[in-house]
Amino acid sequence: MSAAYFIVLEQMIDGLDTDMDGKSLSRHIEALDEAAEELGVTPLSAFFSTDPEQAAEFLGEEGIDAGDIEMPSVQQFTAEEGLAALRALQQHSVAQTDGVAIDLQECTRILETAAQHGIGWHFEIDF
Repeated sequence: MSAAYFIVLEQMIDGLDTDMDGKSLSRHIEALDEAAEELGVTPLSAFFSTDPEQAAEFLGEEGIDAGDIEMPSVQQFTAEEGLAALRALQQHSVAQTDGVAIDLQECTRILETAAQHGIGWHFEIDF
């Protein structure tokens, strides 16, 4: 089973489908982050955050007691921050591999609408 990045919005937007595959982003995140560094934009992995309760639940399922671990709160980012990185990466050669361009386009579509509504977001990973 492959991991997949997906976008979580601060609040839902009526009529916006936020479904995306995200598996290509997950498979190529290191190359994408290197490309982002070259381009001078925020690496996509920097936009990852997770709900502390979900993180504790996941750790529990993995047999790890999360009781002694201080979980950070969810961090939200502006859609504009994400769009700057996505648009730059779409022009890089790494975007031309293995469905990455499609995932980047889906993220851009979602964040363009989020920007119009002033709604924050973050990436989460589905395993």
